[in-house]
Amino acid sequence: MVRDLPADDVVTCLKRCGAASRERNGGISGIDVKPAALALVKDLDGHPHAFVLACIADRQTKADIAWNLPHAIREAVGDFEFDTLRQLQKSQWTSVLASSGHRLATEMETRLHAAIQHIGVRYAGDASRIWADGSSGAAVVRRFLAFDGVGPKIANMAANILIRDFDVPLGRPKPDIAVDTHVLRVFERLGLLGRLEHSELGSTKEKQQHRLQLRARELNPQWPGELDWPVWFVGSTWCHARRSPNCDQCDMRSVCPQDGVTSNPNSGS
Repeated sequence: MVRDLPADDVVTCLKRCGAASRERNGGISGIDVKPAALALVKDLDGHPHAFVLACIADRQTKADIAWNLPHAIREAVGDFEFDTLRQLQKSQWTSVLASSGHRLATEMETRLHAAIQHIGVRYAGDASRIWADGSSGAAVVRRFLAFDGVGPKIANMAANILIRDFDVPLGRPKPDIAVDTHVLRVFERLGLLGRLEHSELGSTKEKQQHRLQLRARELNPQWPGELDWPVWFVGSTWCHARRSPNCDQCDMRSVCPQDGVTSNPNSGS
């Protein structure tokens, strides 16, 4: 067990960890799809709606399935022009989603169709207006929240990806951290957020998620969401929930107090 270190030191180490992992992996942080699918979702100039659809689909399924969907749609219908998608019949959305492997295929065929209609009405078919020049991170999050089925986690994730992986210069206030189980677990184990110990189990999760967002704002006020990727990466790579965490392999091992880790760290687990 290492000694407790100031939170600033832990945050600095997190940022280094995140930068190193992105340099190793390339592409979009945490997303592994074939080159053609990656090129499509990164085409913010020609097909910005591909990025939006992938973000909306990135829930309750593997990230590679969600981020491959725009490419799968293009393969099925022949192109990915906005006017083509706007005229797709429901049966065509159903066909693509049914074979995608997405856990929420039936829901997504409705959500993605609705997203295209929203882009058409609100942004005249140009999704890049969502993050137009001069937009703040908060404005982009708010605009994503207007899409059917998008909550704070996905909205903040989308804005953070635009800044982090696409170098879109969103202004302040910057987006918040996108809270999920990995992020919450690592924040607690790093000693950055105390656990809630009380009997109101129904409210504990929601309250703790909000506390985490506020804590990220305290720790990194210039851009709270900057901590999003490195914490998620640590949680998904080493800091496991249901088996012994690989503490001796983790990039955060020199600063982590392992708060709440009760199993024996084992690199082979």
